[in-house]
Formats: sequence, C-alpha cells, structure tokens
Amino acid sequence: MSQLAIDVGGTWLRYELLGEDDVCGKFQSKEQPLLEFITSMLRRYPQIDAIAVSFAGQVHNGVIISAPNIDVKEPKLKDFVETNFGVSLILENDLNCAALAESVYWNEKELVALYSGTGLGGGLIVDGKIVHGWRNLAGEIGHIPYKTAPFKCGCGKDNCLELYASGSGIQKWIKYFGLKEETTLQQLKSSKNPDAMKIAESYIEALIYAAATMVTIMNPKILVFGGGVIEHNPELIEIVRKRIGDYALLASCEGLRVEKSRMENASLEGVKILLKRF
Repeated sequence: MSQLAIDVGGTWLRYELLGEDDVCGKFQSKEQPLLEFITSMLRRYPQIDAIAVSFAGQVHNGVIISAPNIDVKEPKLKDFVETNFGVSLILENDLNCAALAESVYWNEKELVALYSGTGLGGGLIVDGKIVHGWRNLAGEIGHIPYKTAPFKCGCGKDNCLELYASGSGIQKWIKYFGLKEETTLQQLKSSKNPDAMKIAESYIEALIYAAATMVTIMNPKILVFGGGVIEHNPELIEIVRKRIGDYALLASCEGLRVEKSRMENASLEGVKILLKRF
C-alpha cells in the first residue's frame, strides 16, 4: 500500500507518493483544484490507503474553514474523500506541519515557525507537540490587527499584519503605488524611489513585529523563519536577530535562537511525519 503526502501552498501544490519510487512533483495551485488532483491520483494509484494534506489556510476537523489565497471547491475535504473513496485523510494547516518538521529537524520541543511567503503564518510547538487551539487556529499571526491599509486582506479585513509582512502584501503595495509588478523585495530595498523604499521598510518592520509578538506570547527556545520571501532575502534573519528586542519582551529574547529554515519544503516533510505517525 502507499500513502499520498500533499502540500498546498498559496502558489504551489507539491506532492509525494510514499512507497513508490520517483512519484513526486509540483504545479501551481491554481492550475488544478485540490479535490480534482486527489481524485485523479486515487484513480491512477488505487493502492493509496491514506492521504495527508498540508493546507495554506484555516482548517478544522477535516474541513477547510478559510483559504484567503486559494480557491477551494470542496471545503469538507476529509468527509468527501473518506465517504467516496474509503481512504483515510488527514487535513492540517501548512504552518503546523512546517513547525512539526522544524521541531524534528532542530531537535527542539519548544519552537515557533514563522513563515513569510504568499501569506504570513506561524506554527507553534510546545513539548514537542503542535499547539492547535480550540478550532485549530492557533498561530494565525498574519491576521492580527496591525495597521489599516488602503486595500483588503484575503480574509476580508483591511488591517491584517499579512498585508505588510508577506509576498502578497508586498505585491498589493506595489500595485497601489503604481510600481512595476514584478519588483522584488531586494529591488525595493535598493531603489531610490521613496514609495519603493517605504514598502521595503514597512515589510521589515512588520516582520520584526510579527517575530516579537510570537516570541513574547510563546517564549520559544528557537524561532525558525521560512517561506519564499525569507528564502530570497536571507539577510532578514540577521536584521530580526538585532532588532527583535525593539518590540519583544526582553526576557523572552534571552537565550533565543533565531534561525532560517534549512529544509527544502518543511510543510511537505511535516505532513509525511503525520502519515508515519498515523
């Protein structure tokens, strides 16, 4: 028998069929709906007996509650797959999966994962276990109130931290100021355009604020950064190390390690761990 591990991000869907050689891949999340992909894989590989999905959105008890950056056709994913195909399905938030994988990688039981990619999210590990919260919504740092923006977040609000400290937020500000759409954070930082410089400075300040908030609330031993924006701008880690005390409770920063993820895809690795423990 085989198990299917899937990571659905705001930009990419990645998968790996455990128990089969070289059955893995990725494609843009918008190219094919998640349920359609799962159905096609189950028909192609009838030996699949379990599926685990890491999803970039709010999920609870096998139901997709909200997906600000992804179009979802079947929110009751677990029920649909198990009823129609008789295959067990685990549905977990992507940052929870990433945090679990980071915890195993760094061998730390008290950890916070903070990822800035298409969106901004956090995963919390206490005593080696994922902190879920009552409805599996713990760690949603991207949607705490920060500053009012002239446009809305995917969740419908206009003051989310994600509007300032994420890739999608950067792009919204670029569009708002009428700058070249493909501009990167690195280009914004080195630009002489005052609007471009403002976007970069606002992103950095918001990222530090997000990190400080998580550290003050959770008091982790290690804070691990990941996500596309971080991956392309590794110098941000040192900036956070130097300035996290600007916002965080200083006692929470004592002995704190701030690291960049060294995993190619922590969310996918985390969902594979869930399958192994299933």
